[in-house]
Amino acid sequence: MKYAGGLLIFLVVFIAVGIAMHVGFYGKPGIFVWSIDDDPASGTSALGRTTIAVPGSAEEISLETVPSPVDPVAAPPEPVIAENEKGEDAKELPLFDGKTLGAWEKTQFGGEGDVFVNEEGNLEFGFGAVITGVHWKGAVPATSGYEISLEAMKLDGNDFFLALTFPVKESHATFVVGGWGGGVVGISSVDDLNASENETMAIEGFEKDVWHRIRVRVTDDKLEAWIGDEQKVDLDLAGKKISLLPGDIELSVPIGIAAYQTRAQYRRILWRNLEVAE
Repeated sequence: MKYAGGLLIFLVVFIAVGIAMHVGFYGKPGIFVWSIDDDPASGTSALGRTTIAVPGSAEEISLETVPSPVDPVAAPPEPVIAENEKGEDAKELPLFDGKTLGAWEKTQFGGEGDVFVNEEGNLEFGFGAVITGVHWKGAVPATSGYEISLEAMKLDGNDFFLALTFPVKESHATFVVGGWGGGVVGISSVDDLNASENETMAIEGFEKDVWHRIRVRVTDDKLEAWIGDEQKVDLDLAGKKISLLPGDIELSVPIGIAAYQTRAQYRRILWRNLEVAE
């Protein structure tokens, strides 16, 4: 009886949390990411994934089912000439046009939130039960000798608002920003140790509704990462094993963006191949 009573209390608390999460995010009754909706045509009710209103739309639709007007497996756009922060010309390859997902595809982690391009032209992730993210379906320009950068903003949540997965020569790694309760920054994994355990780990505070510029650089000798102008990772690769943390994040290869139980937005996603001198 003692165990049965404990199980009952757990179930009651679990259901209460799910209902509170649904009402807080969607503004109507439900549990986690599901609700019971009426079908006007048949007059019946059915359990289904909750939909949210798309700005500018006269009705609610499921963002998960909105088809992208661009083939998600199409090759990435051709490199364009852009102007960098120093005012010099540099070849940059935009990975996101602010209009469609393009070659990005929503990652099926299970229990993920909505993924869409909002009215400001930013890539936005809804609040998921677990991880929400996208991964790149086009060709990867390089596995070394490159930089990838983007701007990321946490809207709501208490865990990582960015897990940027990228190639490192014959392997992959993830730059985690705001993990393990919202403050850990680092690379997962180095010598089979995750970002909270290895030498790249740092603690940072991230306020909501603030854009952060994230930049990762990979060469044959080093893996580096910056948040704004502050370098957070300067890792010599000699003798190091670089790999992904086993689990769901492996679905993010070859390039992926993810958030954990956190609403977030992303913009200005760029790839740049490095010059030999760099």
